[in-house]
Amino acid sequence: MDKIVISSAEVAQTQVATETPARLESKLPPAVPAWAKWALSPLVLVLPLLCLVAIVLRSAMRTLPPRNRYAWTALLATLLIISGLLTSAATVMFYSIAPLPPLTETGLSVLDEKNEFPSLPTVGSLSAKDVSEKLKPLVVVISPAQRSWLTHQEMPSAGFGAGTLLQANAEGYLFVTARHVIDGPSWHVAHGSRALIAMASGAWGSADVVARHRTLDLLLLWVPRESGTGKFVQPLAKSGPTIEGESVFVIGHPEGLRFTLSTGIVSRLQGSVVQISAPVSPGNSGGPVFDEHGALVGVVTSMVDRNGDPNAENLNFAVRADALMEDSGWEYEGIGHRRLSDYLAQDAARGNTVQVGGKQ
Repeated sequence: MDKIVISSAEVAQTQVATETPARLESKLPPAVPAWAKWALSPLVLVLPLLCLVAIVLRSAMRTLPPRNRYAWTALLATLLIISGLLTSAATVMFYSIAPLPPLTETGLSVLDEKNEFPSLPTVGSLSAKDVSEKLKPLVVVISPAQRSWLTHQEMPSAGFGAGTLLQANAEGYLFVTARHVIDGPSWHVAHGSRALIAMASGAWGSADVVARHRTLDLLLLWVPRESGTGKFVQPLAKSGPTIEGESVFVIGHPEGLRFTLSTGIVSRLQGSVVQISAPVSPGNSGGPVFDEHGALVGVVTSMVDRNGDPNAENLNFAVRADALMEDSGWEYEGIGHRRLSDYLAQDAARGNTVQVGGKQ
């Protein structure tokens, strides 16, 4: 490979290129004027107004060059994010300092204002229309009480069932429901001591759990009375041998359809369990089973779901109501024993414990 030799004369003849001055770029004005940023910034305190302004500006920016349009979009997006964060923080602080009005009452104003209750058991048989008019007002919606994480107020939980009024006196109201409505499926283990009760008006009242049955799916609730003088005692139907085949009425809240009435017969009686043909669904639990004279035959507890057993057809069950009279089966809380004893004494004094069919 040949060598290339460069002489000193040739090097001397080489000229160094002179540096040319750097090309000056023209400076573009800001895509978003400073005055616009300052004018829009206070709107972060009013999120709805900022949203309206953003919608208007987005429509007006359609004719702008891409550079300006992207800059305005970035500004509006930043302001909306800041406004959303400020609004959320302000909302949490507001409700922490000034909580929402209570969702529940201390009593049940609908019952307090009720001066007359139906006289039960009736001499003649009740039609379905009579049951709807006379006995539906004795049925309530029952839900376990839970605390709001924000306000720490009592509020209904997602689950609910039904219950019925056993007694109204000058001190308060005694209700019966299924234990699993309050304690859940594992009702053999005691749970909360509070529940919420709602009448047809929809207003919730606070109730105390005063008794749980040890072996049967039964639970008693007590609501103190604020005013009123109306008195009531719900008669119990004895589960004698003549109970099978008798017509019954069930009132509850199947699938959230509140205060639904269904009819059927007593299909079978075995021990403390009353099998009925009246249709029931989730939401009927704890609801009453009445006979044709308004006496309480049982408390709805369960059904056989066709999803679990495709061969099941209208198999529904209740706990017999006269199990309430078995004092040894109860676990009492607070005034529970006195409340149940008072109810049973009033029921016995009026001679209201009757055979299904209205016979003494």
